[in-house]
Amino acid sequence: MAFKKPTVKRSATDISKITGFIMGVRKFGKTTLWADMINEKFGDPEMGLLVSCGMEHGTNMIDNINTTHINTYKEMDELKKWLISEKGKEHKIQMVCFDSAEEFFSIFESETIRRSNIENKKTVKSIKAAYGGYTNGEKECAKIVKDFLNELYNSGIIPWMIGHSKLKTVKDKASLDEEGFQKLGSSLIADYEAAIADCFDIAVTGLIDREIEERGDGDSIKRYVKETERRLYFRSNEIVEAGGRLKDLTVPEYIPFDKPNMAKDFIETVENALKAGRKPLENIPVAPVNEKPVVKVQEENIDEVPFEEDILDETFSESETVSEYPDNLDAVIRKMFKECTDPELKSSVREVISEYGKLNDVDREGLEKIYDMMK
Repeated sequence: MAFKKPTVKRSATDISKITGFIMGVRKFGKTTLWADMINEKFGDPEMGLLVSCGMEHGTNMIDNINTTHINTYKEMDELKKWLISEKGKEHKIQMVCFDSAEEFFSIFESETIRRSNIENKKTVKSIKAAYGGYTNGEKECAKIVKDFLNELYNSGIIPWMIGHSKLKTVKDKASLDEEGFQKLGSSLIADYEAAIADCFDIAVTGLIDREIEERGDGDSIKRYVKETERRLYFRSNEIVEAGGRLKDLTVPEYIPFDKPNMAKDFIETVENALKAGRKPLENIPVAPVNEKPVVKVQEENIDEVPFEEDILDETFSESETVSEYPDNLDAVIRKMFKECTDPELKSSVREVISEYGKLNDVDREGLEKIYDMMK
């Protein structure tokens, strides 16, 4: 079968399972936030990777960060292949962040221009002229980027990205105001912003909010900064673009960015919102022995626990668990695993499951292998 059978998916509750885009004004602390987040979450900098792209060199003054530098698309492609093929062998990276988005897309623009010249047998030098112009080059570049990030994600390497922000003029199509209004958002062009929106679960924006005081009268009025507050926005408002796939109102509009290390606050804010958006797991039906399961639940954290104990079927008798390969073998294995008291055997079962990804992906042959191990 070419496609994966549908399963009822449980939403993520861990920040290491979601993708994210961190943007903000220069020197806000975006790269430091990433480094601190990896160390706070995993306690090991080698679990994350910061990829500095092109002219971006922002890690020289950041301690305890696992990093590399990429200049060309060839190097980027080699990095991707290494991350995927050597996972669990040469490295233990679970999350990778590209810094900055502008330099990252510039590398992919060069590759897009190269492909355009080969495919169209016409030499062009700019992304705007690639693939016949009319923004076709930018759209093709966005497709290549999305394929690249999606390949990493599907392999279990969770991508993040850091970008800069700038004020843009926004025109509301439903308004008669032709001049529009200023809003702080990504510095990327529209096609690249759309790719970012498709690929990342959350987008947060760092902003320095200033309270202005006017002094003087008439032409001599001068504006002074009275007070400032550094903020990290999770939801859009009239002046800032931010947002994501978090359930509405589970996350605050912003949090004060006022500590040397904001990782703990950032992780707690995101994970609390993820947990608040998750419904309790109740009354998941398990099929009788001679019927196919009604519902399958896709479990998370397969390397730690191979399946969730709260959906185990408690109705099986001993005769059913020792019978020769029952039809609902996965449900039987769940019960056997719960009752198993041998740590080494449990570890061996986890290793078999990890070869497939998770229990729901194990084929019949694999299930029978696990069953034979545990009976």
